[in-house]
Amino acid sequence: MMKQYGIDPRLVIWIQKNTGHDLQTFGDLAKIKCLDSRRRNFSAVDKIEDVRLPSWLAIKDGDFSLIGEMTKLKQLSLHDVAIDDYSFLTRCRSLNTLNLQDTNFSDCSLLAVLPALKKVLLPAYSRLIHTETLEQLSCLIEIKEEAEEPDQPCTKIQHPAEHQESCEPLQLGDTAHLSIDGMGIVLFSKEVMKAVIPGSDFMAEEFTNPEQVAAHIRKGDITAFCTGTGGDFILWFRSGYPDSNGEKEFQIMIRLALEVRGGSLQFCDLFWLSDWNADFPQEQRLSLPDGYYHITACTRKPESGYWGDDQIICLYFNKLEEMPELTWPGVPYLFAEASEAEPDETGTQELNKKDYMEMLRKLYAVEEFWKRAGCTETLHKVQDKWIRPEDFNKWDWLREGDYLVILIENQGCCRAGIRRKDLGKTDPPVYVAADETDDRKWTLCTGKLSGFLQAALAYEAAFAFPFHGEELMYWLTEEELETLRSGLEKQPFGLHAWLGMDMSFYSNTSDNMVVVMDCGDLETLYGAASETGYKKLMEVMKGLGEAI
Repeated sequence: MMKQYGIDPRLVIWIQKNTGHDLQTFGDLAKIKCLDSRRRNFSAVDKIEDVRLPSWLAIKDGDFSLIGEMTKLKQLSLHDVAIDDYSFLTRCRSLNTLNLQDTNFSDCSLLAVLPALKKVLLPAYSRLIHTETLEQLSCLIEIKEEAEEPDQPCTKIQHPAEHQESCEPLQLGDTAHLSIDGMGIVLFSKEVMKAVIPGSDFMAEEFTNPEQVAAHIRKGDITAFCTGTGGDFILWFRSGYPDSNGEKEFQIMIRLALEVRGGSLQFCDLFWLSDWNADFPQEQRLSLPDGYYHITACTRKPESGYWGDDQIICLYFNKLEEMPELTWPGVPYLFAEASEAEPDETGTQELNKKDYMEMLRKLYAVEEFWKRAGCTETLHKVQDKWIRPEDFNKWDWLREGDYLVILIENQGCCRAGIRRKDLGKTDPPVYVAADETDDRKWTLCTGKLSGFLQAALAYEAAFAFPFHGEELMYWLTEEELETLRSGLEKQPFGLHAWLGMDMSFYSNTSDNMVVVMDCGDLETLYGAASETGYKKLMEVMKGLGEAI
């Protein structure tokens, strides 16, 4: 029998709002890198009744112990909550930022075992015990003043001396850490965007397709760039323009512009725009005099070789007399594969020079794929079911609800669809729901239909390859995944939350494919459409994985 864990309903909601989806497996906890109890994400869920709990979870008021299972958690920020037992903190050994200032936390000895801690915010000194531990910490410590009035400054203890962080807005020259779930970072000035209604879905209404994004970027009221992945980013804020040394160090570079009013700008995860809220914490605000600014964003691939792995992005701000003329026709990309490409006719930048849809055609070995895809028998003899027009005559539920369903998992455990209000868009986002008939809970899967089709077709093809391993699927270790990544090329498409998993794709020739499924554990399936392609793939995959 599977072990059942207790969880406070507030923690369920926090996880849902920070990750954008419900917990599916126990391993999902280890993937969470940022948990902020005040965070507002693209999910509109506010009640525990609207969350689908897996069988291994049971509601237990006051039980926050599962935070201790978030072994990759880097930022934890709790507000207006009283917890009886904070011992779970000792298991969060990746924490670098901890905000407990508005809680009933007291035992400072728990902080002594957190080796990565860089900044901690604590309640008033009179509430704390074992305060001698604080002298042993080599991080910035901010302690709330006794009987603190609103907006009064925090008491600070700085260890070591070079730490200059503050509870005030950031200044040029400062550094910020930002973890994102989406694939982009957004900057805007609250005063400039004051007309946007709080709680509205600004992303769906005005910031989804490339033409919409480009129009705002050229106007300079709100700007953004695509990072190509979610993850953890280190933002350096600088004045002026990059010098020659900076250009050599950070060779991936784009130029944007923005109007600043009210003395500051905010920066956030792209997904925050789906539930508009401009009241960001101080660590997501940059103090700037009012005016127009050229913004030069530049970066490089992290030493690990993976985008979003504590990736440095340097943002230079140069004040101008008026809004400069920008020529962006689509979404600006800030990663290497896009930097070498030209904008296409839709205004978006190709991820690289390869024709990935041609790759999909070869995967299926269907010559007339483009002309007759919907009627191709091969396409419908794969793992899951693509919805065809005649299906709407068979199932009444397809004609109802707010989503146009396009794909259903073979056992009805998951389905993908497009919001009906998005059907007029050139390349609308795709969402997934957990079962066949519940139309209440949908999670963003991909930002574009084109990206979904690329990833979903590649996934479906992997089940039907004539050349494949002895078994269909295999377990992978982290070490084996590194071997796979180093020997194969990662494809620029993926699926989020399909069957509760995040899927990435790799290959080393145009007619083979490896699918890596991260559900806490790592699973993979792979194969090729030709014997030659399979032999090429096995140069890397031979000996990897344990049969499931």
